[in-house]
Amino acid sequence: MKLHVLFLFLLMTSFRVVSGQAYFQQEVNYTISVTLNDTKHSLKGFETIQYINNSPVTLKYLYFHLWPNAYKDRSTAFALQQIASGSVGFYYAREEDRGYIDSLEFRVDHKIINWIPDDFHIDICRLILNDPLAPGDTIVITTPFYVKIPGSFSRFGHVGQSYQISQWYPKPAVYDQHGWNQMPYLEQGEFYSEFGSFDVSITLPRNYVVGATGNLETIEELDWLERKTTDSTMVQNFPASDKILKTIRYTEKNIHDFAWFADKRYRVSKGEVMLPGNQKVTTWAMYTDKQAGLWKNAIEYINDALKYYSRWYGNYPYSNCSAVYGSLQSGGAMEYPTITVVGDASTPTMLEEFIMHEVGHNWFYGILGFNERRYPYLDEGINSFSEFRYLHTKYPGLKLYKMFLNNESLARKLNIHKQLHGYYYEYSFLLSARNNLDQPLNLPSGDYSTMNYGLVVYDKAALSFSYLMEYLGEEKFNQIMQQFYQKWQFKHPGPEELEQAFRLGCKEDLTWFFNDLLATTRKLDYAITRTRPDGVLVKNAGAVASPVLLTAVRNGSEDQSHWYPGFTGKQWLPLSLQSADKVVLFDSIWLPEIRQKNNTRRTHGPVKWVEPVNIHPFQILENPERTSIGIMPALGWNNYNKTLVGFLLYSPVIPQQLLEYQFVPMFGLGNHDIAGMGRISFNFYPGSSIFRAIQLSADARRFGYGIENGASYNKARGEVLFTFRNADARSQASKTLRFGLTGTSGVATLHTDRLLDIYFLTMDANYANHNILNPYRINLNAEVNKDYSRSSLELNYGHSMKYARDALHIRLFVSGFLSRGSNFSDVYAIQLSGSSGIHDYRYEHLFLGRFEDIQDENRQILLSQQFVMQEGGFVSNNPFAVSDSWLATVGATLRVPKTPLYVFANAGTYSGAGSTTWNISEDDIIYSENMAYEIGAMVNLGNLIKIYFPLLTSGDISRVNESLTGNYWQTIRYIIDFNVINPFKLKNRIF
Repeated sequence: MKLHVLFLFLLMTSFRVVSGQAYFQQEVNYTISVTLNDTKHSLKGFETIQYINNSPVTLKYLYFHLWPNAYKDRSTAFALQQIASGSVGFYYAREEDRGYIDSLEFRVDHKIINWIPDDFHIDICRLILNDPLAPGDTIVITTPFYVKIPGSFSRFGHVGQSYQISQWYPKPAVYDQHGWNQMPYLEQGEFYSEFGSFDVSITLPRNYVVGATGNLETIEELDWLERKTTDSTMVQNFPASDKILKTIRYTEKNIHDFAWFADKRYRVSKGEVMLPGNQKVTTWAMYTDKQAGLWKNAIEYINDALKYYSRWYGNYPYSNCSAVYGSLQSGGAMEYPTITVVGDASTPTMLEEFIMHEVGHNWFYGILGFNERRYPYLDEGINSFSEFRYLHTKYPGLKLYKMFLNNESLARKLNIHKQLHGYYYEYSFLLSARNNLDQPLNLPSGDYSTMNYGLVVYDKAALSFSYLMEYLGEEKFNQIMQQFYQKWQFKHPGPEELEQAFRLGCKEDLTWFFNDLLATTRKLDYAITRTRPDGVLVKNAGAVASPVLLTAVRNGSEDQSHWYPGFTGKQWLPLSLQSADKVVLFDSIWLPEIRQKNNTRRTHGPVKWVEPVNIHPFQILENPERTSIGIMPALGWNNYNKTLVGFLLYSPVIPQQLLEYQFVPMFGLGNHDIAGMGRISFNFYPGSSIFRAIQLSADARRFGYGIENGASYNKARGEVLFTFRNADARSQASKTLRFGLTGTSGVATLHTDRLLDIYFLTMDANYANHNILNPYRINLNAEVNKDYSRSSLELNYGHSMKYARDALHIRLFVSGFLSRGSNFSDVYAIQLSGSSGIHDYRYEHLFLGRFEDIQDENRQILLSQQFVMQEGGFVSNNPFAVSDSWLATVGATLRVPKTPLYVFANAGTYSGAGSTTWNISEDDIIYSENMAYEIGAMVNLGNLIKIYFPLLTSGDISRVNESLTGNYWQTIRYIIDFNVINPFKLKNRIF
């Protein structure tokens, strides 16, 4: 699919020993007949299996996979993995869209046998043999079966009358030297199956076009498909199914799976390709009008993939190879023996990558039958490396943007028009590795986080094997892989066999590759520190002692280039630089190096290590060969500065930078004063098992609070953020601890001439579980300044429902003062209401009108209605309901299905509630109630703006609103969350 432990070298032979047993593999041969009912979306079939026991063990039972049962209910391993990966589509699926397999009646040699479901997985069962199966013996297993085809949630399913039929029949699990390899169906994690032969007959309405594994044996169907290749009739919708049925037959040998795809709308293209030795392969492409324009060259993509892979690894052994378009929900595409299904692509380059990648899996999944569930990198990783080779061999200089955009002008505007396609793999790897989130390459598929299954298993592996090939040389690398392929085709090799092939095939020490790059997360990072005319001082700043490539460059071209053995510490490496302009580490080599900005050094000039500067409005991606600085105009507004003009200066967003900065200097046209904000942070990623990341940061902010010149507040903050490491990479928990020191122009003392006169020391401990169904977050906060100390606890709980992920949200807030000094100001009292600008005394949020009051004579009513959801969190503005002792509130928000409308309710109390009076005026005295409450409605505009409408409130809140406001509209309040459109904040939320 388009998305690892290496063992000790045990034997210098073609066999491996595991638990004392030599290599063996079972043989399984299938005869299947199946009928499609495209009204009930079901299959009715009968299966005959010849099972040959080539093991040295007498078998008393056999494990079988019943993978359609993965779609039966919410308890399956597939369903649970979907939830853990953040997808609720299957969890909330309608019953009619689920799937299953039943009507099974297993017989062995015509005798009924007992079979029992697995204790944990309903898509696995165990057949209890009436008579033990001795080594060398053969049995024949038969069973009818009925399959309800699910909707399209993963690889197997349908969209309307478009069918993708895979993992659909009862199938024996692999029995090998490790024992039984029974496994539930998973989305993240592919398959391991026994080799044998297939003879499959499919019955369905006559006007379906079918693409399937193997060789089509039905002459009439072949003739019909041939005629379809010249039929250009547009078919947008599903035509009625022909009442006449047809039966078509497919056969193939030396394969371990069978899949088929059927659609009445398919167009058909046919071609052929000659491989070395005059081997001819017929190629087919089947697709709908939806992507017909992109698929016009699909035969070329299939043919070229067959040619390149055959040249590099060994000939494709089958007579047919097909690619079909399908409504796939599992990645971009999926492979099966001799056929691949491809989902939507946005550009011709993306489609070619999808097709050639999946065709390539015929080698590293179909012919070399790796256990993908246990060793996913052997298939996905080596094949992603081969995809990389293909694109850079066929299209030298291919640009990254071609994968996603057809528009070079837009690519230029985004400043991604020069990056080569290989950067895709490097950026992907760095997204995980720079954040200390990466995992070793040798893990089972189920151990990877959803992100790392792609970024590590695919992309880091691609870079690692690219590095290995460059080091050994392409000719030697190909020779080793071809020998490995010839020896292990139609078998089940593992990591030991791959390592053995390279150990025997070359004299170079490859410990750095097998023991470091594949088996650990140790970072590769060499750096050039000094030069002299006859050498280069190179420092190993990482933890992998891998080979080093140094290149002397003169006038932009390679002058000389040499490989050196890996080392730790520093070494002077001999290289003549007499005529060189610069020296480069790993020039033109794609590899998983954590940092490449220290790979180049000029031989002349005062500042030899500084790269050329690249300044551009859109500096989203890091450029390893440039010092990239983003700069773009900045425009803002508030009620004091009025229109703000300036610019944004920032570091690249992706991947994570060790040093990050965003500076926004601005000038207020209203008060003619300097304003703006800025932030700089240093990111550290220790090897500690406790902390994943440590960030030191400083930020500052200055904006007006009045229209006169100089009436501005200032804020500066320094903090250290500790992010704890999760023991389980698939954990959805996050744990952080933050300490900060904030200095501000105090809200109560803005009239002073001091830039900063109030200081706050804060601590925040945060634990969050981001489970898609029931996310929750616990935050413990403590705050101290010279006049008080206080702490608070906030609990947030969410509940997903079928119609919305954020359907229900519950918030509990409790806060209290630990101490108060004689100069304590009510500004710091705990608010029942969510905070307006004047109560945001640490200036953590942006307000259009920070100090506007609804009673001001200027009547800036709209500006005064902005607030943030903190403190007690009440929507209704009640400036009198405050506490200098303790306060507790609870609130809930419930979404109205299929609308942006929510219903909210809050309740709370505080010290003095029920006994405190509020003197609005001499004639207007309001008595607080023991329990305050409110009920209302909220409109959510993409989480950027939320507008709250209080509808029912407790009596004291109602009285306050009547006294402070002139009409109902003044009780409406709103939140503007600028972080929703801040790419720097969004990135931090992801990582």
